[in-house]
Order: sequence, then structure tokens, then C-alpha cells
Amino acid sequence: MKIIESKTRTEYLRIQIAASRKKFKYCKVSVACISRFKEIINRGNNNVNIKGPILCLGTRNGREIDLFRIIFFGNRLRNLIIKLLEVHKYGFSSLFRIVETFGKSDVNRIDKKSVVGVELNPDGERKDVLIGSFDELPRDWACKFKIIYANTIDHAQDPYRTAQEWNRVLEPGGYFILGNGGIGEPSQIGCVGNLTLEDLRQLFPGELIYFNRFGNRYSDIIIQKK
Repeated sequence: MKIIESKTRTEYLRIQIAASRKKFKYCKVSVACISRFKEIINRGNNNVNIKGPILCLGTRNGREIDLFRIIFFGNRLRNLIIKLLEVHKYGFSSLFRIVETFGKSDVNRIDKKSVVGVELNPDGERKDVLIGSFDELPRDWACKFKIIYANTIDHAQDPYRTAQEWNRVLEPGGYFILGNGGIGEPSQIGCVGNLTLEDLRQLFPGELIYFNRFGNRYSDIIIQKK
């Protein structure tokens, strides 16, 4: 793992918000991706549908929050509709976005069927999103979440501090679903590079449930916390 240090915290935050705005309209995960995550986790629980709450970190426009909510806690018909409306261009989006946004959770009232997010960019404000940094989460979120999804660990200013914070808010026996886009060299935006599976397993101790590498630039990992 290789880390590029930012000059100051203020500069780091400025760079990350600008990067979020540049890619704000696109989502990295698809309906198929999240359906696969659900299948893998449920299979490990003897096909008993897992309960939440679920936390998504670095959510940009919030589409991944909507997909997790619909796929984990919705019905098959709605899942099919959003899959048919999905388009793939520089990322995943929908031809009719409003269909996905009904039934949002409330970040101030989290229950077992809540899916909420954290986003640094103030443009991402919604009632199910906390505007703030993913390495400074609320103190009362300790052991609160059953699943944490993030494809942003390579954007951490300090991956050790960030991993400690994520571990703090995931309950024992819960699941990290991690997208690793930090396989290549680090940059001012993706401060963490050369990030291997072994690095992630050290940052997030637990049982490796799933690993899939997509070429030389990205991989998906599911780890169950001890």
C-alpha cells in the first residue's frame, strides 16, 4: 500500500469535493452487482434474508443507497423495473431516476430496514445522507450497522484512521462490502494506491467471504467482521 499525503486537511477536503462533483451523476455499482452481494451474504446465512441497517460511504448522488434499499428490502417487481431502466455509460445510471428514489430512509431515524449514506460533497444532501467525512462518523453510530458498503477506501486521507472508524460502526458479525479502485498508483484524488487484498484484510480483520478482481483496475471484496 502506498499513500500520498495531502498538504492540509482543508486541501484534502477541497480536492475530494471537486472530484465528487466531477463524477456526481454516475454510480459505480449496478443492480446486478448489488443483487450478487445480497445473494452471497444470504447464502452465508443459510438463505435467511439479512436485516440492516446498511451504511454506504462516499455516495455522490445517492443512487447506490437507493439500489441497496430496493434490492435488500424491496420486491422483485421493482428490482426488475430498475434493472430494465439502467444504463451503463462512464458508470451506471437510470433512464428514469425517480422510480428508484421512493421510500428513502431517514438518517435521523435509523432502523433495521434503513439504508443511509455519508457524502462529503454538499450537493449530495438528501434526507438519508449525512453530509460529512467518512472518517468522522457520529459517536452514537458505534456497532450500529449490519452492512457497510464503500468503494472509496482509496480516497481516504489516512486509510488506517478510516478503517478504524468503519470498524467502529459495523457490528460484530457484520459485513464489509468493499470496492477496491486503489490497485494502481496513488494520486492527489485517490490518495491510496498499490492497495492489495492483503492490505484490505489487515485493515478490516475478519473472514473473507468473497473476492473478485476485474482486470487490473478494480476488485470487489466481502469480509465478515469478527
